[in-house]
Amino acid sequence: MGDDLPDWRNKLEPVFLEFEDGCVPEEHYYPCIRRREDEEPKISAEEEYYLMVKEVEDSKGFDIDFAKFRCVFNYRPVDLDDNELALEPETTREFMDRLCRKSLEHFNEIHSTKYEFVRFIKANHHVSAGMMYFITFEGKLLSNDDDSKQFQAKLCYCGGTPEIISCELKP
Repeated sequence: MGDDLPDWRNKLEPVFLEFEDGCVPEEHYYPCIRRREDEEPKISAEEEYYLMVKEVEDSKGFDIDFAKFRCVFNYRPVDLDDNELALEPETTREFMDRLCRKSLEHFNEIHSTKYEFVRFIKANHHVSAGMMYFITFEGKLLSNDDDSKQFQAKLCYCGGTPEIISCELKP
């Protein structure tokens, strides 16, 4: 990249509304954790949009409470039971585990540590130049079986190759 241009991968993708509640085409299935239709508070699509912007900005894309929303936005949770994000024979769960392990290897190299992967916790994603993932997972030091830590990794997956943008201990 040019020295005068900011690295787009470090910026958050702007939130945009894909479908308002009640306008999702029938052929689209969104298993996203969503607020029930009869659940309060009933807020407008515009109010949901501003709430989503706040959730994304406050959590940097990692901790979005999708249960607050009826509308569908470009930021979505990863559904481990839906294998559309993985290439066969790998499942989405195996794919997420692989990305977690790769992120933790990256973290260990940079920080000269020896964390090992424990478990996937959750992930969100959106489409950009590839698929951008915001993954939260658990790891522990090899020398300490009792103390596990949560990590947050941001990866761009494009052309079959994951690029780790960041991997840090969760604040």
